[in-house]
Amino acid sequence: MGLNEYWSDRSHSQDFKLIRIGFVAVRFRWLVSLLLMGIAGWIAVDWWVLDSAHFHLLWKVRLMTGVMLTPLLPLSYLCKLNRRWMVLSLFALLVILLLFNAVSLWSFRDVATMPTGYMAFPYFLLALLAVLPLPIRSGLRVAITITAAVLATDYWLDSHTLSNGKLIERVWLLLCFSLAMLWVQTGQLRMLMDLYRESTRDPLTRLMNRRLFMEQFKTVRYESKPGQMYSVILFDMDKFKRINDECGHLIGDEVLVSVSTTLADILGQDAIVARYGGEEFVVLLPNTELDQGIRQAETLRLAIESQPIVSPLDESEILVTVSAGVVAGDNTHSISELLQQADEALYQAKSRGRNCVIAYE
Repeated sequence: MGLNEYWSDRSHSQDFKLIRIGFVAVRFRWLVSLLLMGIAGWIAVDWWVLDSAHFHLLWKVRLMTGVMLTPLLPLSYLCKLNRRWMVLSLFALLVILLLFNAVSLWSFRDVATMPTGYMAFPYFLLALLAVLPLPIRSGLRVAITITAAVLATDYWLDSHTLSNGKLIERVWLLLCFSLAMLWVQTGQLRMLMDLYRESTRDPLTRLMNRRLFMEQFKTVRYESKPGQMYSVILFDMDKFKRINDECGHLIGDEVLVSVSTTLADILGQDAIVARYGGEEFVVLLPNTELDQGIRQAETLRLAIESQPIVSPLDESEILVTVSAGVVAGDNTHSISELLQQADEALYQAKSRGRNCVIAYE
């Protein structure tokens, strides 16, 4: 995993983005529910510890805050739809809570000693937001927004705040809690990425599995412009059962890993490569005409053939060859239709003696 995956979600796949947004939506919903319960409980605490004047003002403020937070619960279900709804919901939450913090502190402007709970509220908010698996860039924006709002509120209530030691103490505490929030958020994001990779990668070859390939195929098909072609190549290893029977399954696994490495190295990042099942591999080449797909498949076939596997039993070379079926289409063709056509072309390649590339006609 690269650092860019922790910094921003731009390098994340569309499939993972949707999963992460759905995860954030659930956490966000529980966070809003916890805040609503906390507001109700804090009213009881205020009734016990505050004087009558402050209590009558603050319970109304808390009630209004609860009313403003309540619409965020149904809004959290829309967060699953796209990233914009998630950002909007989080921004609305911050605005409501920071306004509540500013009004609460303003109500104690003439009090010599500020209640600890109100002074600690921004730190409590940073701690709560740590449960959201946000990239570092998004987490920094949240931390900067809270820090700027808290310092602006302090200056609004007491313009001399910037000229004494309270500013340093306030900034230091906000920095410590912000770093702790970012640390926990990064850990949450890493856990989610690890779980996603384990569920979408083939455990042997580390290529994407069939489920993820289908999701990526849907994305390419959806994002393709009318008339924009893409090619599908379906590979099948020739006489793989004989390799397993004569050399053992460990050698068979080594052959599969070797073929998958060759495919990934030659095709690069633009292609979508997956283990389709058993000894079959599938490749999706965006923005690729049929003749280009045929040439790419032939290049891969020759590369695999030129890299025999050395048997550890007798140091003999095991020749590895593949057959391939190629088809091209655009977003007017269904995914199942193209895969079926590629499979038919592959069957023709097998029928013609294997170790060749056949295009669907």
